[in-house]
Amino acid sequence: MHRIAEGWQKSLPILAVVGAALWLVLFHADPASERAMFAALLVVYMVHQIEEHLWPGGFRQYANAHVFKSGRDDWPVDEGGVALVNIGWVWLPIALAALFPDALRWLGLGWVGLTFVNALSHIGTTVRFRGYNPGLVTSIVLFLPFTIWVFATEVSRGALSGAEIGGLLVAGVLLHVPVAALFVVPFRRKTPALV
Repeated sequence: MHRIAEGWQKSLPILAVVGAALWLVLFHADPASERAMFAALLVVYMVHQIEEHLWPGGFRQYANAHVFKSGRDDWPVDEGGVALVNIGWVWLPIALAALFPDALRWLGLGWVGLTFVNALSHIGTTVRFRGYNPGLVTSIVLFLPFTIWVFATEVSRGALSGAEIGGLLVAGVLLHVPVAALFVVPFRRKTPALV
């Protein structure tokens, strides 16, 4: 587990390129199907994670220094927690929605809502701390346009209502609660999070 926690982000460039190539092969004829949207969301998220954790990287250190002011690079936002969130809470549900879009449609759409809210949180963090935070650029140039396009496409074909989009945005906020709790609870207890 330690090896995964320490090195998962190193696979991101290859996974993103392979994912984009596969997406082009599989979905070029129907890029606006829900399966295609969810598959694209996974690739988009991997590109975002590259900015957060590789180039320029430093998301974990940034959160610990600016959000928590913990004085430590690896607490409360630690390598194990970051790997768990990005692999288990991001990749897994989005991949399942892409594989089973009929059965898990609302799961995929919920993660579109989460992605929109994530973009807003990066922008809000930049405003609050008056400076760049790792993930900001891809939030603006990928997350916001992509999620708005998904919602607009779904509305235009009658697959989502305005009220349902509102519900998905609320879900996007609520889906951030377990992620925040993973780091906030140990911080409040003042004990290092388990890796």
